[in-house]
Formats: sequence, structure tokens, C-alpha cells
Amino acid sequence: MEERDPNGANVAKSLLQLFSGSFRDMQYTQHPANLPGEAPGKSSNVSWAAREIEHKYVHDPDWSSVLITVMDSDTHILSQYFEFVLEQHLLKRREEASTDMTLYMPPIVFDRNAHKVPRLVRMADLMWCGAGLSTYARRTTATTVAIPTAVYTMPLPLVCVAEGWDTGSEAIGEDMHMMLKCYFATNGRMKIMSIPSPVSQCNVTTGRSGIRGWMANHSARYAQGLRHMWGCLDTGYAVRQWCKIGPRQTPQSPISLDEGTGSCSPDRTDRPRHVELRLKLSQHALHGSNNRRFTYRNFILFSRLFEAHFLPIHLFLVLLASALYTALPYPISSCRLLTAALDFTSYLRAASFGLMTIYFVVFYERYHSACVQARASEMKKAGLYEELVHEFSYRNRWSLATILDYVMFPIAGTLFGSVPLLQAIISHFWTEKLVYLVSAKPVRMIAKSLVSDRESDRLVEV
Repeated sequence: MEERDPNGANVAKSLLQLFSGSFRDMQYTQHPANLPGEAPGKSSNVSWAAREIEHKYVHDPDWSSVLITVMDSDTHILSQYFEFVLEQHLLKRREEASTDMTLYMPPIVFDRNAHKVPRLVRMADLMWCGAGLSTYARRTTATTVAIPTAVYTMPLPLVCVAEGWDTGSEAIGEDMHMMLKCYFATNGRMKIMSIPSPVSQCNVTTGRSGIRGWMANHSARYAQGLRHMWGCLDTGYAVRQWCKIGPRQTPQSPISLDEGTGSCSPDRTDRPRHVELRLKLSQHALHGSNNRRFTYRNFILFSRLFEAHFLPIHLFLVLLASALYTALPYPISSCRLLTAALDFTSYLRAASFGLMTIYFVVFYERYHSACVQARASEMKKAGLYEELVHEFSYRNRWSLATILDYVMFPIAGTLFGSVPLLQAIISHFWTEKLVYLVSAKPVRMIAKSLVSDRESDRLVEV
């Protein structure tokens, strides 16, 4: 919880009272406000909670078995997710005889209130989900690169190697930023594993009705899109970290937990012996003897960053330039070579739109249906289905509403992708700071208004 929230402690105590019988142990922390060098947002919240977890567990002989799951509080995780993660974690420890250095991530799906939000908002989130799903890999290889969204799990040793979460304004894209930080802390040898257990998310909504509610929902989605696209700062971060890689670079020093502050720090002489030994083994296994800058996996990483931070704005600018060029009078628009290039790219855009539509109609619709059925099945087993029956967003791929959804693809992508990215890029000429606004999500009251589901950020210990 956050100290700046006057109701934070009461909400935490209420959660402990309501659900303590469902867990072996439940605790909460309060993130102090106005700490030096910290910017308000998810990353600084997670950083504080993670340091508390490190301080609690790193002196335990079984500290390397601690798995930290980061999630938004509007996230619904199936129970099988933790089973899959634990199974893979134990398997890797047996196979590699070393500390597990894997980032585990599930695909996401917006299947709770999609039927209650405006079409453009729904399609923006659907495209966001589809983009993440496109990086999903059934079989993890040495070159697999995927960017987590909202939910991911990391072993505590990997958190220590990366020296925890950054807290400044440059880390506003918390999930991507932490993935990049761990990636370069291990010289590109960290493993990224997709877990076949989709997690449910809520679409942005203000809960207001009428024309004002319709406008407020679009405004809230744009604010969320701007915050997402503000994370394009991570491309510069990745380039800076990549430039530090070289053949003369030596593996990083073993890192342990500072006993006084509860934070990871290099070269401590008073660190526990088992911590030092584990991290030495992990560093040797991950870094090896060579640190190469030009690798196929680094190429894949930067192609992912291009897709996330460059492609949306390039597409928008090409469309704008093409429209302006064709509107120019002769002889200004008489360049045959430029006209041919613009015509060729228009065919490519049409083909891309067609392939993307096929991808969503054929594959995503099946995925969405399977996700809704899996969550409904689990809720029935838990005896909660009747209470949540209205929180399932079903889709029919051949219905008129679905067809209209796909027709709105270009508009939703431009309004909530390209335009926010353009604003973020221009703003970065002056500042990297953005006022962090919590996205508006549906509010559901539990146990006499003691708990509300909001998109504040929490950590779950496994």
C-alpha cells in the first residue's frame, strides 16, 4: 500500500481479515511518499515492496526458491498459473544445477467488461492484447524475447542480480523496463518463458453513463495510452545498456542483500555465504567467457522495441505524408519514383491490414473464447460463478458487432496508439517526467465497502 493513501492501511488490514485463511501467510507494506529520487508510479511501488521481500528472505537458506509475482490488482490469475511457474522453476533448477534466472510471463486477455465499454476503447485493448500474444512462444529457446504486460514472475536471485526495480521517471514502463534491466544485467542470457495460463484484465472505464460517460471513457483510455507510450524511453535505455556490452567486459560482481537497508548492493563483505555462492554460480552460467554485442537475440530484442515504439508512429506519418502528397497540385506531385514508392507502401498497408484481420478473426477469437471458458470453469468450481456471471465478455466472430469492431481497427490504433506516441516523442524533447495517473477501472465493492478493485499495483509472494 502507499503511505500517501489515507485509507491504504485500513484496506490492507481489511484484506488480511477477509482472506488470511486462504493463504499460508499475508503481510502488507506501506510505500513512503516523497522518497529522494523516486517518481510516483508502479515501478517505485514495486521497488519498495520488493526490497521488503528481499530483506525478509535473502538470509534464508532456501532464498533462491522465492518467486516474486508482480501484478495489477484488477488482474484475475488462474490457479494453474502458479502451478505452471512452480513446475518450470523446479525443472530448471534440476536441469541446470544452478540458480533459476528465468522471467515467467502469461498472455493477457480483456474478457471481463469489454462488452460494457465503447467500441474504440474495446478495440484499443484488444489490439494491445493481440500484440502481446504475437510474441508468445510455446517452446522457449535461447533466442526467445517477449515483453511482459501487467503480470510476470521472477526468482529473487534474478531481482538481486538486476539490483531491483528502478524508481525514477525513466521507469514508467515498469514491466518492459524491468525485463530490459534483467536482460542486460545477464548480458542477454536471461531466459523468458511464456506460461500457458492467460490472465484476465479489465478495460478502462469511468463507470459513467450517457454522452459524458462516453467521452470520459475515451479520455481515460487516451490517458492510459499516453502513459504506455511514454515508456518509449525504454528504447533509449536499451541502446545505452547495449553500448556497454563489449568483449572486454568482465562478468558483474556477485550481488548480495545489504543487511542494513534490505536492498541489493554489490561487493558486500558481510553477505551470507550461500548468497555469494549461488550468485557466483548463476553469473558464471549466464555470462560465460564472452560478452558479444552483436547477437541474433539482441537483434530480436530491438525488433520488438521497433514494433512497440517506432512502427505505430511510422505508419501514422507515412499515411499523413501520402495523403498530403496526393493532394498537392501538379507539377509538385509529379515525381514518378516517389509516387511509385507511395503506391507500393499503400499495397503493403492493405496487405498488412488484411493479414492482421485474419489473425484476429481466426486465432484471437479462438483464444478469447478459450480464456472465457477457462475462467468460467474455475469460478464454477470455486462457487463464485453466479456472483460474477455478468463479468464475462463473450464474443461471436461472425456477429455484426464483431465485424464493426474490426472495421474500427485503424481508428482505434491511431487514436490510442499513434497519436499518444507522437505526443510522448515530442514531449521528450523537454522532459521525461509524466504525472502518473491510475487508469480508471470498474469498481466492485466487497464486504461492506472495505475493499475496491482498482488498478493499483501489488506484489504476490509465492
